Amino acid sequence: MGAIHFTEMLRLLDRAYQYRSLVDIYAWEGGTGEVIHYKGWLVHHVNWRGGYVRLRNPKARGNRLLRTVPQVFIFRINNQQIYL
Repeated sequence: MGAIHFTEMLRLLDRAYQYRSLVDIYAWEGGTGEVIHYKGWLVHHVNWRGGYVRLRNPKARGNRLLRTVPQVFIFRINNQQIYL
């Protein structure tokens, strides 16, 4: 387990989007501040300027569950800490 810079996290998310690989993300929830764990989700869309990531749960067959996560709320990706 190591630490990576915020821009490296953005590159990692972009690579996961291009190659359709699964990611393991820990992020804070905006309203309450609780930690949410997205384990084995696909990156559906990355918006660098908008500052958010859309994740899709591959296991939800019928409804294709989507979540929008602000990039600054992500503090761990694939077992690596994020620093600014």
